[in-house]
Amino acid sequence: MNSFIHRLLAFRLALHPTPALLLALSLAFILPGLFGHDPWKTEDAVGTGIVHQMLNHGEWLVPHLAGEPFLEDGPLYYWVAAGFAWIGSPLFEPHSSARLASGAMMLLALAFIRLAAREFYGRPEGDATALVLLGSLGLLVHAHENLAEIGVLASFALALFAMGLARRRHVLAGVLLAIGWGTAFLCKGLSAALIPGLTAVLLPLTCRDWRVRRYGATLAIGVSAGAAICGAWLIVAHLYAPDALNEWVGYQSQALTALTGPVLIEYGVTLSWAGWPAWPIAMWALWDRRRRFAGPGTTCPLAALVVGAAVVAMIPGNREINSLPLLLPLALLAGAGVPTLRRGAANALTWFGAMTFSFFGGLVWLGWIAMMTGIPEQIQRNFAKLEPGHVPQFQWFEFAVAAALTITWLFVAFRSERSPFRSVTVWASGVALLWGLIMTLWIDWIDYGRTYRPVVLAARAALPPGAQCIESRNLGEAQRAAFDYHAEIVTRRAEARPAGSNDQARCPVLLVQAHADDMARLRDAGWTRIWEGNRPRDKERYRLYARRQ
Repeated sequence: MNSFIHRLLAFRLALHPTPALLLALSLAFILPGLFGHDPWKTEDAVGTGIVHQMLNHGEWLVPHLAGEPFLEDGPLYYWVAAGFAWIGSPLFEPHSSARLASGAMMLLALAFIRLAAREFYGRPEGDATALVLLGSLGLLVHAHENLAEIGVLASFALALFAMGLARRRHVLAGVLLAIGWGTAFLCKGLSAALIPGLTAVLLPLTCRDWRVRRYGATLAIGVSAGAAICGAWLIVAHLYAPDALNEWVGYQSQALTALTGPVLIEYGVTLSWAGWPAWPIAMWALWDRRRRFAGPGTTCPLAALVVGAAVVAMIPGNREINSLPLLLPLALLAGAGVPTLRRGAANALTWFGAMTFSFFGGLVWLGWIAMMTGIPEQIQRNFAKLEPGHVPQFQWFEFAVAAALTITWLFVAFRSERSPFRSVTVWASGVALLWGLIMTLWIDWIDYGRTYRPVVLAARAALPPGAQCIESRNLGEAQRAAFDYHAEIVTRRAEARPAGSNDQARCPVLLVQAHADDMARLRDAGWTRIWEGNRPRDKERYRLYARRQ
């Protein structure tokens, strides 16, 4: 017994980032959260609604949300998601299977950015780059949603790999560049295609490695083949869905606004946490490479970062998900800096990650124990207060996964060998641990409060018999998607009705997201309330009205 304890205490886990270790760590981060819960507001619900329109209503060429063209995104990501939903339909609900598209594209993004870093720096830096991207906090939630931006991430990573590859295999690089920017366009439209496209065009201005005739051939292949990829979809959509395509093209042609300083500052604040720990290591890499600043490993990521920041800042809305492509050049620069980190800085990041994720992981376990046992009583009351009506259920599978993640984490954080990669491996493992614990131990409690399913089904049950036409007011995209997906309620938005339309042509049933003055105003307009509901502790309330005869 003493001998076993002695060997256990002397054990040190090797953290050399082999392909098997990278794959295992990637799957440990990606898989939890793809299954086991309904679509959540906002992006996940919207993406699920678009996939539902493809599978159930045949809207394959131009994305549709609740019966209307969805103009922000292209169709490619949702084609893949719909394929996964169809393949997985015998075993899983469509929304869970569809999320596998994000899982697959995250794996592609990690693989391509690793290959890109190996082209620019070498194999160790490639492994470090993948670990840095995997540990970026900005991906914590969004990597597990039905989200076209994850497709853009994979496309941009492929384009960056092509730019690095162009120095030695220019024809293959041209083909990959075409696929990269072409699929980015098909995932998200003009803004997504501009980032890899402009970066590739500007590279000869930044470094002499790309001021050669062969790179001109790479660009020629990339532009022509990429245009063919985009053109093929545009032609087919024009032939079979011309009206929807015209709306999409009109929106995309105005998708960018003027660049302003305040917006750049706002995205800088977002990246200060979403890009952690990439940006401080990237700053160290720039300082460490200051005497060879004009090298391709510095100029290409910097060009991609500058171009990406400029394009992202011109996208209206200032949404956090718009900044996801900026994580790739940050991860490239950080990957170059990991092997040269000073021992003190590496140890500080290692122990900061070990302590931070151990602390928050312990809180997740404490919360789960309180929900299961009622001890500590105050914590249990807080959970019950936040989600009234939720009844915790012990799940053996989720418990086993959480326990396995925790035991593995303890070895990685506290019983691993010293190595240049230990800091980023511990951080990426901590991110996987925290997300995995939340998505196993707390998933039922979170889903109880965030799902739209009960309120949507209650609204459907309250509909008058034979109701075929339902008007809606003040419903957001996520709510419209949820009503369509869970209950096949596709409303006619009052906001989209042409001005001056005949009042008699309006629907006899009205669904609204309630406001304080709605009841009196709608009563005076001839409506009678027949149902009201909301999610637990949600300020959003929904009311169903019938027109008085």
